[in-house]
Amino acid sequence: MFWDSVHSAMHVMTNWDTYIVVLGYLVLMLAPIVLLFLILHKKHALSTRNFRKLFLPAIEAIAIAGAVLTLFPVMLGMGEKALWGFPIKVMKLFPGGFLGLLGILIILAYLIDIIPKFRRLQSMKTFVLGGVSLVFVQIALNVLNPIVDVELSYFVPGFWFAFGIILTAGIISNLGHFVFVSLARVLGNKFKIREEVAELLILPLITTMGFLPLFIYGAWLS
Repeated sequence: MFWDSVHSAMHVMTNWDTYIVVLGYLVLMLAPIVLLFLILHKKHALSTRNFRKLFLPAIEAIAIAGAVLTLFPVMLGMGEKALWGFPIKVMKLFPGGFLGLLGILIILAYLIDIIPKFRRLQSMKTFVLGGVSLVFVQIALNVLNPIVDVELSYFVPGFWFAFGIILTAGIISNLGHFVFVSLARVLGNKFKIREEVAELLILPLITTMGFLPLFIYGAWLS
């Protein structure tokens, strides 16, 4: 079951819409980061470290929610095209649920960043937030179309599958942390950028590695 889901996930990740949505995710992450950082840093209102603690979790939560709500048909094997208008449709037809999703994702993102051992596992955070978003999609579909019957037990995989996907997410997260630290140092030394600023710019790219276990989970849900 686990390896079948891995194979299915690797297949759907080659979809062109996947590349476009992940690119859009990076834009949603980087654009507000750069804009807010330049404004606040220019006014000396906030240090880079404090900026990362205060704003980055909320930005990441919103970006992941947008990516999953757009790409869920591909992730769940329901089609080969992303639903570009689905996030707007959910905001209009299910506003309370959408705001609740964002609230839960932002709280989870802050909690993960507060715990020192989890803070370095940025790819794992992408997987956790994306997994919650996928669960929300299933519930939203049930609300929008009551014919679709959804039970909470449907979202919980068996022990060995859960072990495999958590292990995969952990390995990817540790690999991502190594790449993150290495690239930050290279960027800092080569372009004379402060290491903490380099980390802020590289971090969104590293978080995309968490989409692999997320796609595996989506393949299992399908």
